[in-house]
Amino acid sequence: MRSIIQKWGVTVYVLLLSLHLYAQVLGTNYSMLQFFTKILLLPLLICFLVAQESFSKLPNIKWLLIIALFGSFLGDLLLSKEVDNFILGMVAFMTTHIFNIIYFNKQNGIGQAKSNKFKGFAVFLLAFCVLIFFQLKASMGGLIYPILVYMVLICSAALMAIHAGGNIKANLISKLFWLPGMLFFISSDTVLAFNKFSWEKSGLHIQNIGLVTMLTYGIAQLLLVKGFQLYFKQQAASQE
Repeated sequence: MRSIIQKWGVTVYVLLLSLHLYAQVLGTNYSMLQFFTKILLLPLLICFLVAQESFSKLPNIKWLLIIALFGSFLGDLLLSKEVDNFILGMVAFMTTHIFNIIYFNKQNGIGQAKSNKFKGFAVFLLAFCVLIFFQLKASMGGLIYPILVYMVLICSAALMAIHAGGNIKANLISKLFWLPGMLFFISSDTVLAFNKFSWEKSGLHIQNIGLVTMLTYGIAQLLLVKGFQLYFKQQAASQE
């Protein structure tokens, strides 16, 4: 079973995500299929990561990522149409970003010198957050402050994904997997926020907007986990 997950885990994940997106296209008659395909995505990624031979050879900080992924699973469950508890779901995803931040910091501490790329993205993300705040603050009501905390956390996770690349062993993985993964994550949450707090409230119902949020979210999680898997493999090889 372990070898099957190692070999086919990513393929099954892509098929499961594709099935979920197709179920969205088919409409509400397939809501149960949408629900189950969505909540199975993160457990599959967790199994894929734990099944790697390199996983058992690494220090205990690897479990930070499992907690982060489990937070995303809870978020998916809580934000599903069958449950829909927005605040608790957001807190669950906050847990994901907090533990990812801690893990990235372990690869290259925040006290280390910051690259020009880090500084540039910091300015960009700050401007992005300010723009989102002024665009949505009137419609967010009492949720504005927890959402601001969430925005700070997800942008901090993206910056720490960049900063982790300061560790020469993680440099290429940071560029190809961790940073793109976090940018897809931010894109997904941005579309979700605009749809929930702006477009729907103004009566603008964009058909199949869930396809955009789930596709970007699914790609984000896959990129992050694939990056972690490759980094685990690299770390284990360096210990031999």
